[in-house]
Amino acid sequence: MEAIKISVNKQMDGYTFSIAPSIREKLRSWFPNSHPANNIFVSYDLKSDFEVYYGKLETFIYPALLGVDNLSDLIEKINEISFVDTQTGNVLHTHKVTA
Repeated sequence: MEAIKISVNKQMDGYTFSIAPSIREKLRSWFPNSHPANNIFVSYDLKSDFEVYYGKLETFIYPALLGVDNLSDLIEKINEISFVDTQTGNVLHTHKVTA
């Protein structure tokens, strides 16, 4: 089981979530039907409003970013996803991938 690192870049108007090209390639080798995204941008207002109604945004970002349709398949390969601030290197959020 592996851990996946998602880079979080704080910008003037929001956050960009991204994964490294090596992780995209690894995901494609594990899951041939996957469609990992290069990055996802979320404005500050959207993040704030979203979290009021639905909870932590990160829980919804990683499935979209990794592009894996069946999360039970993901559980077999990945045990943890870390969201890391690209400027400081600090871990902002950790999500344990479980059934």
